[in-house]
Amino acid sequence: MSPLFGGKDDGHDDVAAMDWELERLGALALPQLAAEVMIKGFGPHGPGGPGKPGTLEAPTPSAERVSLNAIARAVTPAFVGRGVGPEQQLRLGALLAEGLQVLENAALVRVTWRGGSEDYFATRLGRAAVERDAVERVLGGGSL
Repeated sequence: MSPLFGGKDDGHDDVAAMDWELERLGALALPQLAAEVMIKGFGPHGPGGPGKPGTLEAPTPSAERVSLNAIARAVTPAFVGRGVGPEQQLRLGALLAEGLQVLENAALVRVTWRGGSEDYFATRLGRAAVERDAVERVLGGGSL
């Protein structure tokens, strides 16, 4: 059946994937959630990864920043999937914001405000924790 009239490509899979992610992430302990946010948001493949625009290591200074929405897209592609509504996106944003707050309190990320919205940067400690696979250890009070 044509996607115009529903059927196979009507977005139900994206909605189900988003629901599953909300359930999975909501069941994680805060340090686990924070570690996932750090690795997916600021690891090598994340929007705030080393050398990306807006990071400490960027080859040239940039006004680009890492937003909550960019981190949400890195955590789950279902964030922008067909049929996924604003309520699901807001729920995911709220969960990820909890993880980001844990990261901020541990000095792994810092928050900047621009135009009424918050943006995030990995700190040097945060970057080192990701590089050394030590995010959960640092969040638990350990050292690099």
